[in-house]
Amino acid sequence: MRLSYSQATSFLAGGGTMGELARNHNWADTALGPPETWPQSLRTTVSILLNSQFPMFVWWGPELTAIYNDSYIPIAGKKHPKLLGQSGREAWAEIWSDLGPLVESVFAGISTWSEDQLLVMNRHGYDEETYFTFSYSPVLNEQGVVSGLFCACIETTEKVLAARRLHESERNLRNTILQAPVAMCILRGPEHRVEIANERMFALWGRQAAEMQGRPIFEALPEARNQGLEELLHRVFHSGESIVANERPVDLPRAGGIATVYVNLVYEPFRDGDGTIGGVLVVAYDVTDQVMARQKIEEIVVQRTRELAAANEALTRSNQDLKRSNNNLEEFAYAASHDMKEPIRKIHFFADRLKGELQQQLSPEQSALFGRLEGAARRMGNLIDDLLSYSQTTRGAAEQEETDLGKRLEQVLHDLELEIEEKGAEVRPDRLPVIYGNGRQFQQLFQNLLSNALKYSRPGVPPQIDIRYREVPAAAVRAHLPPEATAHRYHLIEVTDNGIGFEQKDADRIFNVFTRLHGNNEFRGTGVGLSIVRKVAENHGGYAWAESDPGSGASFYILLPVAGNDTA
Repeated sequence: MRLSYSQATSFLAGGGTMGELARNHNWADTALGPPETWPQSLRTTVSILLNSQFPMFVWWGPELTAIYNDSYIPIAGKKHPKLLGQSGREAWAEIWSDLGPLVESVFAGISTWSEDQLLVMNRHGYDEETYFTFSYSPVLNEQGVVSGLFCACIETTEKVLAARRLHESERNLRNTILQAPVAMCILRGPEHRVEIANERMFALWGRQAAEMQGRPIFEALPEARNQGLEELLHRVFHSGESIVANERPVDLPRAGGIATVYVNLVYEPFRDGDGTIGGVLVVAYDVTDQVMARQKIEEIVVQRTRELAAANEALTRSNQDLKRSNNNLEEFAYAASHDMKEPIRKIHFFADRLKGELQQQLSPEQSALFGRLEGAARRMGNLIDDLLSYSQTTRGAAEQEETDLGKRLEQVLHDLELEIEEKGAEVRPDRLPVIYGNGRQFQQLFQNLLSNALKYSRPGVPPQIDIRYREVPAAAVRAHLPPEATAHRYHLIEVTDNGIGFEQKDADRIFNVFTRLHGNNEFRGTGVGLSIVRKVAENHGGYAWAESDPGSGASFYILLPVAGNDTA
C-alpha cells in the first residue's frame, strides 16, 4: 500500500525549531531528494536526533548533506539556518583539514572518538579557538553499506580555557613564591603537607628541600611542634580567616642545635579553583636581628637611666626627662611584645620618639641601630600590606556592584590631596564611566597609578597627570588583548604623566610582583603596586599595559569590557 505524504514524512514530526525547518525545507533541490524517498535508516536517524536534547547532526550521502537538531544551533552560530541541507564539507571548510580524515574513517566503517579536540572555527564572523568532545559513527543503509555519519557532540571550550587559566594562575603563583624576597610556601590539605616552598623558607626551617617536600610540616619539622603553630594553621584551614603574627618566637634547628628565632608570619587560606580551601599560604620574615637590636637598645637605655638617677640635683630635670623617656620605652616594649594588631606601626612610632629624646646621648653606633630598626619596620609593614592586598586581589573581583569610577577617583584624589599640593601637581581627569565591578579594587588601582605618577616625577618639575577615557571597539585594541578575549567593545582609561619614564623594554616586566627599576635609595616601594593594577584589570575581564620613554613620562592603559548595563 502506498503511503500518503504526511505518513511518509511523519518521522519529521516534533523536533522544535529544527523540526519545523526540516518540514518546510525544499529537499527536492538537495542531493537527498524529497523526504518520502529517503531510506528508512536516514528517517530513523533524523527522528532520533530531532527529538534529542543533546547536540546531534547527521551528514548523509557522498555530498554529506547536513541535518541537525535544536541543541546544535548554538554550535552552528551564524551558519544556522543556512547549514540545513548544506554539504558539511562546504559549511565547515575552515576546519575540514581536522574533520576530513575522521569522516573518511567513518565511511570506511570505523567509528571515532575525539575528546577536547581543538577546532579553529569561524561561526561568528571571526576565527575562534574552540574545543569539542564528539563521536562519529557510521550509519548503514538497508543494504548494509555506510551511507551517512551520525555525530553526538558537546562543546568543552569553557572547560578547557578554565583549566588553562587555572594552570597559568598556579604557575604564576609558583613563580611568585620561588622568586619572593621573603620566605613563602603553600601547605596543602589538613595535614599541611609542603607543596611548594622557596629557598628562604627552607633556610628559615633549617632544612633541605628534599627533607621537607611533600611531607606534613610537623612530621618533617618536629622541632616546631607544641608551639601553637598547629592550632593557627588548623584555624586558618578550617575557618578561612587570615592570621598575622608578628615577632613570634619559634624554636627551630640551627647549627646542630635548637635556637629561638623571631618571625613575622602571615597565614592566608589558599583556595582551589572551585573556591574550597585547599591549603594555607604562609609568608614569613625572620626579624631576629631587629628584635635583638631592640633588646640591646632597651638594655642601653636602662643602664643610662640608672647612671642619670645617681647624678646630683643639678641634673634633676634631665633625670625626670629620662624617666619619662624610660616609661615611654616600657610602654613601647609592652605594645611591641603583646599587641599583635599593630606591632609594626608601634615599633616605628616609639622608636622615632625615643630617638628624638635621646639624640644628644646616643653614640653613632646607637643611632645606626635606630636607623636599622626604623627602616626594617617600615619595609616590613609596607611589604605585609602590599602582599595582603595582592593576595586578596588574586581571588578575583568578588562582591561586584554598580561602581562609579569617577567617584572612586575623587576619593583617591582626596586621600592624596596633601602630596598633590606639596608637589604642585596638576591632575586633569576626564569623566569616567559607571561600570559593574568591585569598587574597592578600582580604588586600589587608581591609588597605585596616581601614587606612582607622583613618586616618579622629575626633580623641580611639577607633575602633570592626565586621566583620559574613551570607549573603543575590540578591533582597535586587539593587539593588547589576550586570545580568549570575546568582548566587542572596551572602556579604555589612560593615565599619563610627565615624570622620569622608563625604557620600553621594561614595560611588561614592571607588572611582575616585586619588580622594581630603582633602588630604595632613589624611590621607596615594594614592587607590588603595578601587579595589583594588572590583577584588578584581569579580575574584571580586562588588561593593563604601559608605554614610556626615559625622561618623557609614562602612560598606563586599562582596558575593561563594556557590559550591557555600563553607562558613560
